[in-house]
Amino acid sequence: MVVALLAEVFGMVGTGTWSTDGLSHNRAPVAWTRKMPELHLPWTLTFPEPDRFRAAVRYRSLDELTVAEFQGGRYAGRRTDDAEGRPARIGVLINLSGRLVCRYGDGEVAVGPHDLLVWDSDLARAFDAVEPHHELSLLLPRGMVPQGLAAAAARASGPVPVGAGTGLAAIAADQLRAIVRELDHLSDAGLAIACQNFFDTLDSALVPTVEASPSASARTALLNRVRRYVEDRLDDPELSASAVAEALDVSVRTLHLAFAGTGTTVGRWIRERRLKVCYRELAHGSGERTVTDVAFRWGFNDVAHFSRVFKQTYGITPSRVVALARRTSAG
Repeated sequence: MVVALLAEVFGMVGTGTWSTDGLSHNRAPVAWTRKMPELHLPWTLTFPEPDRFRAAVRYRSLDELTVAEFQGGRYAGRRTDDAEGRPARIGVLINLSGRLVCRYGDGEVAVGPHDLLVWDSDLARAFDAVEPHHELSLLLPRGMVPQGLAAAAARASGPVPVGAGTGLAAIAADQLRAIVRELDHLSDAGLAIACQNFFDTLDSALVPTVEASPSASARTALLNRVRRYVEDRLDDPELSASAVAEALDVSVRTLHLAFAGTGTTVGRWIRERRLKVCYRELAHGSGERTVTDVAFRWGFNDVAHFSRVFKQTYGITPSRVVALARRTSAG
């Protein structure tokens, strides 16, 4: 769902950078107070050590999605009155160093290094960066995240450890680190795809462990349902693991478990099916349709990415397939 809603523009949008470096000590807190609402939510900020405060942020926005990396000193915030009535948002925060204390819902949670917090803007009350800290964050409308993530935020169960040894949670954290690291090198479509994969992994990691694994017969039945659903919607750019899970009323984790014995994943299988359809259409067409036409028709929103995975799969570029088809048709 996120890919389709966000990847409408396929060019490169530059990563933004901002810092208080070069500002006088008394101007730095004021400057950050003005900048933060552009990247986050409206907060009333206070600074226990205003003359020592420094902030630096690197960020990328795509429609209503914002990915950011923040490093800064001590400060605190509380929700402003004008935050009421705004569209609800879901945030994902990974704290890399330092410590934060958040007033969330009816309680208080402490977020330490290598902790991940999924939060809902309707429940966020206040925060206090009690130490200088370094964080990665992702913020987007509630309706654009998998149901499992929204439910995790609503449970207000506190931070999740994402250090080494925490399984899927650690893998999800590594994905967000990679997204932030590669911000300058991702197209809009690439950023949306990477975020979708991150959401799918994190959604699976946060599913309550008491959820039972499906039986063999249930897995087979679910696989058949998934395959029918996917085949009917290969041209839908919204097609993804989370979208399929939502449509079939199962969790993303259950969907992945159903594919566990097949030698592939949901996302890879969708891609393989799309590639086969594209190959057939390119190879048997008369050449009127371009590679871009075919790629976009079958759900690939980034032509460079499509050409790369096509060649990896078939050992030939899609443009070469078109050229051969035209030669055959002309002969």
